[in-house]
Amino acid sequence: MRYSSSIFSVGLFIVFFALPIFSVSFYQAFVSTDRYESAASTIITEQKPSVTSLDLSLIGLPSTASDHDAHVVKTLVLSKDMVRYLDEKIQLREHFSNLEVDYFSRLETDATFEDFHELYRDYFTVDYNVETKILRIAVQAFDRAYAQKALELILERSDEFIDSVNNRMSKEQVRFFRLEEKKRKQEMLVAKAKLLAFQQANKIYSTEAEAQTIFTTIGALETLAAQKQSELDSRAKILSKNSAILQELGAQIASLQRQITSEKARLAGGQGRDISEIQSDFLAVQLELELATTAFKSTLTTLEQVRIEAARKLKFLIVVTEPSLADDSEFPRRWYIVISTIMISLMLYVVASLVMAIIREHA
Repeated sequence: MRYSSSIFSVGLFIVFFALPIFSVSFYQAFVSTDRYESAASTIITEQKPSVTSLDLSLIGLPSTASDHDAHVVKTLVLSKDMVRYLDEKIQLREHFSNLEVDYFSRLETDATFEDFHELYRDYFTVDYNVETKILRIAVQAFDRAYAQKALELILERSDEFIDSVNNRMSKEQVRFFRLEEKKRKQEMLVAKAKLLAFQQANKIYSTEAEAQTIFTTIGALETLAAQKQSELDSRAKILSKNSAILQELGAQIASLQRQITSEKARLAGGQGRDISEIQSDFLAVQLELELATTAFKSTLTTLEQVRIEAARKLKFLIVVTEPSLADDSEFPRRWYIVISTIMISLMLYVVASLVMAIIREHA
């Protein structure tokens, strides 16, 4: 019985401890394929017209863009579109499906695109540091030059993506303000036509000038009437009331008074709309034209500024460290895997031994 227990213990030791460690160690030492990593660090910057609180702008560098931009680039790098792009450029599927690569590290030749993308996300990693705003992109491949080339293509593609975003933003802004320019110009032309129609309908160029003209006319008529009245009074002293001269002066004075009354009626609206009412409508139409003209000029100025900004890149992908060329393979981490296997196997062996001891004790 004791001999049987000893054999059973040896069996447990072999199954749960020795065999796993030997298998994993043998696989890692003689079977697993080396993977080389190429890494690069980037930062996304944003050009702004004014100096921000970040000190980078004070030394001539554009300010860092928001975290949102970095996460957009991260999503792009890990996307299926990037997988297709790399597969088209450097035959990524063929590289990962190479039969010379060990079974557990390679991609099956008949694997689906989803499996391909899942393996891609295992070997291509992107880490973003919120504090430093640095985006670190790492690529693992079975050839060190291939890993570096893949990372260079990723950076190139990311830069093209940011450029395309800049172009789309610039084009949309220019298109919007061009439409605004046409709209404001049309409003200005309508307001100008309305003012012209008002002037033609009332036969005036300016109500202020028209009122000044009426006041001047009334003043001249009143002065002339006063002179005629003075002449009439002086001649009435020496001429009879039926004198032709006195009658003519009286007629002239009456005519002047009628003209004065007529001009005052124009000013006060006795024969229609008075000049103050016309002036109020005129100022409203004139103000509408001035506002439309000001809006049109403002839109032109903004459009010119947008065109200038469109000629510049708003956001940049700056490579802080270029894609590295590995001297040695860093993956798989063989010692880490073996040590982890030893610890897990030891735990399994201990647990299995305790379970079997309990079973024997209650048997």
